[in-house]
Amino acid sequence: MKGRYQVYFERAWIPITAVDRIGRIRESNPAFHAAVARSAEELDGLPAEELLAPGEIDTQRPYWQMLSLGRLDVYRTWIRLVRGNGTVIRARISASVEHRTDGLPWRVVTVLDEISSAAPALSPLQSTVLQLVTEGASNAQIARRLYLTRQAVDYHLVRLRIKLGAESRSALAGRAFVLGLFVPGMWPPTLHPPRAGVGAGSE
Repeated sequence: MKGRYQVYFERAWIPITAVDRIGRIRESNPAFHAAVARSAEELDGLPAEELLAPGEIDTQRPYWQMLSLGRLDVYRTWIRLVRGNGTVIRARISASVEHRTDGLPWRVVTVLDEISSAAPALSPLQSTVLQLVTEGASNAQIARRLYLTRQAVDYHLVRLRIKLGAESRSALAGRAFVLGLFVPGMWPPTLHPPRAGVGAGSE
């Protein structure tokens, strides 16, 4: 983003990045660094696909291929991105192609807005139940550990499945990892600390 617009690019509060024809990040502004929790050095030359949350690549790849080939000039959608700390965010992106003087596509400039956490807020009790499920505890073991009835454990598991969009009890752990609820690379699984003012309920 050279020339007279460089200062606006660097100072803009809106996250902006430029991706070349082969899908590598070539420029990104400080707001983008903050949004994805990665430094300029980490992002420079990084394949943009590596920022996508699991399940997003197959959905988004056809549109990015059309952008790179010049068959699509503008693309807008909602997307999930993995931050440097392993958490997942949801953002609306607007991607626009910048053409070379010969008319061929040169790069894609992407702007992020309406950024929010992709992970639902869990109550302390739900967080503990989820962690125990991920460690392999049975419903009976969870009930004994937390001094709950089996019916109460069943209720909290149903609530967790609804919140995380899991089809079954066994799918809860996978959904939790996809949504970035757990700190990556730690065993036993450790949940990210709750955001301030979130997750204080008991449901």
